Amino acid sequence: MELLQALLPSPNGLQLNDYEMDLEHQHLELSVMSTQTVAPCPLCGSVAHRVHSRYQRTLADLPCLHFSLSLLVLVCKFFCPNPGCRRRIFTERIPEVAAPWARKTVRQVQHLQEIGLALGGAAGSRLGKCLGYFSCGSTVLNHLERLPLPELEVPEVLGVDDFAFRKGRQYGTILVNLETHKPIALLPDRKADTLADWIREHPGVEVFSRDRSTTYKSAINKAAPEAIQVADRFHLVKNLSEVLEIALGSYRAELKAASEAQHPQPSAEPDCAETVVVIPQPTAIEAAQELTRQKHQLRVQQQREIKALREQEWPILAIAEKVGVSERTVRRYSARPDFPDLPPRRPTFGRSLLDPYKQEVVSEWNSGITNSSAMMVLLQQKGYKGSRRTLQRYMRGLRKAQGISSPSGRVAKSVPKVVDPQSPPFTPRQAAYLIVQRDENQEGEDKELLGHLVKQHPDLKTLVDLAYTFLELLRQRQADAFDSWLMEALACPINPLKKFAASLMDDYAEVKASMMMEVSNGPVEGLNNKLKMLKRQM
Repeated sequence: MELLQALLPSPNGLQLNDYEMDLEHQHLELSVMSTQTVAPCPLCGSVAHRVHSRYQRTLADLPCLHFSLSLLVLVCKFFCPNPGCRRRIFTERIPEVAAPWARKTVRQVQHLQEIGLALGGAAGSRLGKCLGYFSCGSTVLNHLERLPLPELEVPEVLGVDDFAFRKGRQYGTILVNLETHKPIALLPDRKADTLADWIREHPGVEVFSRDRSTTYKSAINKAAPEAIQVADRFHLVKNLSEVLEIALGSYRAELKAASEAQHPQPSAEPDCAETVVVIPQPTAIEAAQELTRQKHQLRVQQQREIKALREQEWPILAIAEKVGVSERTVRRYSARPDFPDLPPRRPTFGRSLLDPYKQEVVSEWNSGITNSSAMMVLLQQKGYKGSRRTLQRYMRGLRKAQGISSPSGRVAKSVPKVVDPQSPPFTPRQAAYLIVQRDENQEGEDKELLGHLVKQHPDLKTLVDLAYTFLELLRQRQADAFDSWLMEALACPINPLKKFAASLMDDYAEVKASMMMEVSNGPVEGLNNKLKMLKRQM
């Protein structure tokens, strides 16, 4: 009994009367009573002595070893001695044991709050069940809502970013103290007025770190025009990478030539008797691709003509008759941005379902299996899901490389073996990634590949040199050279880079500040990711 008395949440305020142990359900029940002889009225504070009645409260307490524990607490109801008090009868409070109307002890609630802060609702509930706290995820979150928020201290350096309550539907704004790397507020939306109102209510921020959002820029200009705004360097590098990818998309032939210079194919001359290289065959969709290019060029021409006539204030009906399209098309083409000169390619362009199995095909071909039906059976056993026509087209290239005229032609024993030195295509995205990488993170092959790339076209050398210079300005904090870089970029012949430089002119002060200050939005991005994780856990 002495041990159980010592385990009570308030050994001095509670007295153990009896206990009951259920071994089958592993439950321990303690019957206790309050030792208070007087109690203050919760409304007027008058000390009461007269007992009205007694009743029993059931409280869930901390588990004891592998037993769940509940307290049957016998408490008193008192008469309030103050005749002017509205409450004539009240129940005594034991604040160190449980809150009024609570079904759990204070210390169990504190444990659930700590679990909820660490894991969230659903995961906290699962861990709690293993530890003996039988509470659902919603209950854990309800206990978290009762925790008071820490006092807000307005920082001198504030990070601003948006986050998604529901991706694509509803967004909010997270504000982070960049001095302590802790979030201080979550705003219900990402509108400029909402952020501006918060800044006015909490004056004192001297430096704002943000991405290149024009919404947040206008809010800060309205509410704190004297504050310094710093454009985040990560987003600047990301914007540059996107521009490089767009610009390099117009030089796919040069990218392919650089890749071939980096990985030269084995010689396929007739005097090379040992091996021959597979001869690529035209695909069945080349005609469709040419038709797509022609249709795209027609749309580009029509859009330019429509916009030119709209500038001359032609009526929509007259433009439709002039260009040969419908009125709806005229409205749609007028509202849309300019079409790119080349049609956009799908992400899987240039790939085939046969690519993972080409080495198998070459190996079986060199072993003597030249029949497409037999080869198809072998590949399907290994998981090939493509068509037989695709396989036959590839085998036609193997046959042509060996000088065999037809499928029925006999294969001489002296026919050289076929090799297919596959190398993944060098895409604009890969090239952009290599350019923005730091030198210490680049391997020797990457530097050599970029060296082959800049030799393919003078514009590519200009593009890479300007990108390197801008990255150096950001990483070495060389704000003095930013103006000369801008002038050089605005005068270059590469349109995507010129547009990027023009956009930097709109954020001139913020971009230049990022080259002078150590402020970064990195902690904000990290806390944003943590916020997404917590949102999913709850």
